[in-house]
Amino acid sequence: MNRPVQSSSVALKTAERINVRTKEDFDSIVNRGQPVILTGLEIGPCVSLWTPEYLLSKIGADRPVIVHSCPTSRMTFQTKNFSYIKQSFGEFMADVTAGKQLYLRSVASTQPAKHATNLYKDFPAIAADFRLPDALASATENIHSSPLRISGPVILWLHYDVLANILCQIRGTKRLRLYPPGDVAHLAYPPGSSSSNIDVYAPAEELSDAQRTELLQTHPHEAFLRPGDVLFIPPAWSHTAKPEEGLSVAVNCFWRNLDAGVYAQGRDVYGNRDIAAYEEGRKAVEKVAKGFEGVPKDLQRFYLERLVGELREKVEALDVDGNGVGGEESG
Repeated sequence: MNRPVQSSSVALKTAERINVRTKEDFDSIVNRGQPVILTGLEIGPCVSLWTPEYLLSKIGADRPVIVHSCPTSRMTFQTKNFSYIKQSFGEFMADVTAGKQLYLRSVASTQPAKHATNLYKDFPAIAADFRLPDALASATENIHSSPLRISGPVILWLHYDVLANILCQIRGTKRLRLYPPGDVAHLAYPPGSSSSNIDVYAPAEELSDAQRTELLQTHPHEAFLRPGDVLFIPPAWSHTAKPEEGLSVAVNCFWRNLDAGVYAQGRDVYGNRDIAAYEEGRKAVEKVAKGFEGVPKDLQRFYLERLVGELREKVEALDVDGNGVGGEESG
């Protein structure tokens, strides 16, 4: 059932819940390129075991962690209204279970600036409690990272991931809002950034007229996750998560589902480097703009606008549906 978005009058499309039994079932969902809650999956005893007390006993109270701390319930990338603080895991768990607005996204336990986080390497004492079933082989065989996420009543800013990922909800409930790739022009992304400058959970009165107008042109989806639910999030789908009830614990698994040559080469610890073609395209844009140096500004604008029009024609010629999602290309 659709219901109105808080900050505009567009309707939310509820993510499908689809039973997954085989690898073919999962691959078909990935190729569709739409967010889907995968049902019928057994992700291990973590769903019953991972209480705050259990996690504390297994991970250890003295282990240092870096967490996001925010004075409000909504972290925003534009205003940077949050800070990174270092705590012991024991301090963090005490604070977050008491309702403080903290958010832990694990990083690699050794050389985090060089290596992506991996649940099995970074949290070996609890890793055996979590498993991805054989039906998700396409993900497990190409895994990039598997961060542990623990959060209190705080919302992470809207962003997109370049890699396909599945979010496995283990404790607590969470509501996600997701926007298809075709909505990107309406979501206030600075050039070269994967983090949006718009707070889609803000009340309408906190948004500018321009922001409200842009949101009216989007096609948001919503997924409500309970313990044991697994959400497939396709590449380039903007999303943000809002914890609904209790402490939220999840494992997020990212993998490369496209040909290796599509991705940018080099270090990518968080898996959010844009694809190679986009990175090269941004360089080409700078080169094109530089080529107009010395030309009168009115002529610069005239010809750059013509080039923008040609690019817009290329965009509009892509085979996409009304939500800006194109078949296999988005998955």
